[in-house]
Order: sequence, then C-alpha cells, then structure tokens
Amino acid sequence: MKMLIDGTWVGAGDRKVIEVTNPATGELVDTVPQATAADVDDAVRAARTAQKSWAQTSALARSTIMLDFAGRVRESQRELAELLTREGGSALAENMDEIRWVAEATEFYAQMARNVGGRIVPSQEPTLTNLVVKHPIGVVAALAPWNYPALLLAWKIAPAIAAGNTVVVKPPPETPLTVLRMIELFDAPPGVIQVVTGGRETGIELVEHPGVDMVAFTGSLAAGQAIIRSSAERVKRVSLELSGHDPFIVCDDVDLDDAVEAALWAGFTNAGQVCTSAERVYVMRGIYDAFVERLARRADELVVGDPMDTGTDVGALGTPEQLDKTIAYVERARLAGGEILAGGERIAGPGLFFRPTVITGLSHEYLTEAGEVFGPIIPVLPVDSFDEALDKANDSAMGLGANVLTTNLERAWRASKELRFGLVWINNPLVDNDAGPFGGQRSSGLGRELGEEGLEAFMETSHVSFDYRLERKYWWYPYSHYSDVMGLNDGRAAGFLGGHAGATAATQAGQ
Repeated sequence: MKMLIDGTWVGAGDRKVIEVTNPATGELVDTVPQATAADVDDAVRAARTAQKSWAQTSALARSTIMLDFAGRVRESQRELAELLTREGGSALAENMDEIRWVAEATEFYAQMARNVGGRIVPSQEPTLTNLVVKHPIGVVAALAPWNYPALLLAWKIAPAIAAGNTVVVKPPPETPLTVLRMIELFDAPPGVIQVVTGGRETGIELVEHPGVDMVAFTGSLAAGQAIIRSSAERVKRVSLELSGHDPFIVCDDVDLDDAVEAALWAGFTNAGQVCTSAERVYVMRGIYDAFVERLARRADELVVGDPMDTGTDVGALGTPEQLDKTIAYVERARLAGGEILAGGERIAGPGLFFRPTVITGLSHEYLTEAGEVFGPIIPVLPVDSFDEALDKANDSAMGLGANVLTTNLERAWRASKELRFGLVWINNPLVDNDAGPFGGQRSSGLGRELGEEGLEAFMETSHVSFDYRLERKYWWYPYSHYSDVMGLNDGRAAGFLGGHAGATAATQAGQ
C-alpha cells in the first residue's frame, strides 16, 4: 500500500518497505513504504500550508466532509474489519465494533464542531464586549498503537480536523493497512490529512519536527515520557494516553455468574491487549473460591483460533514480542508461587495464540511490581473488605481505568468518589461513550480524549476584549487624574464601583 503526502499517494518505488504479517498465520499481508526524514518534512510542510485555509473553512463544510467520511466507513465496515483482522489478529467481531466506533466518533465531532467556537463573558465596562475565542492549534502529529489502530487514530483525527487543525498521521508499523485504507475514504482537501508509514525512527522525526505544534499519542509509558522530554524544548502541546494496570473489584452482593462473565470479557477481549483490561481482580473472600472456579472453567471454554471465524472468541496476539512477554509473565508468576487454574500455555502452530489464563496465589505487591500485563491473563486475589479492595486498587502508579461490580448503592457511590482513576466503570466494564472523556491520571497520561474535553484538547483559547468606543479611560496617565477620580487626594477613598461610575460619568462629560 501507499502513504499519503500532500494529496498524493506515494508508493514504495525503490525505497525500503515494511512487511505486514498476519499474526494468526504468519503470512505476508502487504507492505508499506518506510518513510524517510524527507518524507516527514514534506508531509509537515504540506500540512502547514493547508492549515490556514482549512481553519478558514466553515464549520458546516468541515462537518459535511467528516459526515461523508463516516458514511463511507459504515459502508465499508466489513471490508475494513476483515483487513484489520488479517493484520492485527483480533477476532472479527471485535474489529467490526472498532470500525463502527470510528464512524460514531467522527459523527460525534462533526456535529460538535458546529456548536463550539467560544463564548461571550460579562464585561466590566458599558462599551466593552469580552469574547472567549477558540482557535485551532496548527499541525497535529497523531500516533496510535497496534492494538486499536483505527479507533485510537479516529479519536485524534476527528476532533483535530473538526477544530480546524491539519493532521500528520503515523500508524503503527505492525498494523498500518486499515488506517491507510480508511484515509483513502476521507475526501478532505490536500494537506489536511497525511499519512507517513514507518517505525520508531519515523515517529521520532515527526514528534521532533519544528513544524509540528501538537503531539497526540497513545502507547507505552516509556514512549510517552520520551515525547514529553522532546516536546518540552519547544513547549509543544501534548495529549498522551499511556499504560494502564487496571483493577477489577468484585463484591459479595453480586450475581456470581454475571460477575464471572463481566470479568471474562474485561480481561480477555482483544486477547487482553487493551490498555483498560482487567489486570488485577480483587474478589471479596466470601465468594472468592466459587468465583475463581467458575472463571477458570469459563476461560477454558472460550474458543481460541482463527480470528476470521465468526465463532472465535479470542484471536491471536498482535506481535511475536507480545507473545514472548505473555509467556515470560506466566513463567515468572509460576516461580513466584502463582497457581495456573486455566490456560498458561501457547497453542502450537504458526499463529501467535495463547490460551486465556487465570492465575491465583500472587500477592498484590507482586502484581504491582510486575506491572501491565497486556495479554490474555487474569490474576485474581482475595480481599477481606471493600475498604481493602479500594486501597489496593488505588495502590498503583497508574490510574487509567477501574471496574467495580456491586449492587450496593453505597459501595458504588464510594467507588465513584474514592477510586483515583480517569475512568471508573460500575457494573459495565470497559464501555466507552463518545460524549464522555477518556484518559488517565498519574503516569497513565496527560489530557483527555472524547467528549467536549477531547475537542478542547485540540484548541487554543484567546480572550478578546473589544471596546466599540475609543476614549480616554480614567486609569490611564496621568495618575493625578486617577487619584482625583478615586478620591485619593481628598480622603474620600471611593470604592471601586463608586469610582468606576464617577470616572465613566466624567469621561462621558469630556472632563
């Protein structure tokens, strides 16, 4: 496939290419160009040229282009989902949802762009009007990881262009194909959206380019920290959604079967390769034994295999490196005293498959030190009280998402107030809402995506003070006049309002 620079799809030619392989089969799917530093520079320059006219394009026109794109995505949902399945390895059903979410997020921001532009605030002078005006930031570099490449880029592209920015997209080298095909459906003017393909070096070139005004990134904590250091020199705006190590609390007042199914989905969807996956499951001791027994049994019943098969529940891991990390995590857990109740092994064959795994016997301290799992692994721990569950859930450097299953209103309300996470789900894990903000606290990120906050992230704010009459003000020089008006010379010491009214009258009288 080709990459898009200044309205032209650029093929590989004699340049280096990146091979994209199917994680479920190991077969080559396609190749994409390896962008050079010159390619990145060309893309950024074209974005800067296009940004001024795009910012002047009416909100209605921008909205119409975005809605047309969303419609094409809906029409191509199956095609895009199948391509994403081939390059990413996750189940087709999950990818159908991801493509649908791309269309929905785009439609949300297309409509919002027509209603957000600033506001008028009360003024302190009778001839003055105070405006809060929203402007686009400029050129945005948008980078997303391989696990949800289409959706997580849509969360950046849609609000960015809705606000009048132009965007240079760098898809992940492992899963660039669906993004490229998706951008083919975007009938925007040349330079508004560009795509440069490549690996880490391409990302660095884009992030550090002086023509980039903002970096919007989803990925690892280490990469996010590097972006912060790089962006600090030029004080670039950043929006970062980073790693998670999310707790999942199961109270003793819930229906056990429903709780098991909720945990199963929260831990194993996309083979556990979700930044908000349930990675620390705390279960109240009274139901702990029954819960882990049912969870392990249901994990063994999940269908693992060909992600193109509509009967498959869990597809392949996304990369060989992720499979290696998953295997290593389980081996370390065994050495630390963990008991494998389900799964715990790779499935033989050419694909990157690992059985859904349930582990008990690990301490909270061990899980905290081990950090993010990012694989089909659910560690389960007993707790003696709801207070203990909240304390352990909060005991993490990361603060992306947290889940609580309970029918007790007091517990639910306490969780919503006391859990220090950017996202708290009560009884419905991992559900996103385009109208609600998404993002983490502490080392899980900076800023928010989705919702009003997600649009605001791509806007600059100006305060415009507009006086329709040019006339001398009492607080201008000479200060002797100010002192007379304010009563400083005769000891009256008029209050601000009295002095203000007197000054206004004096000014209007020509004194």
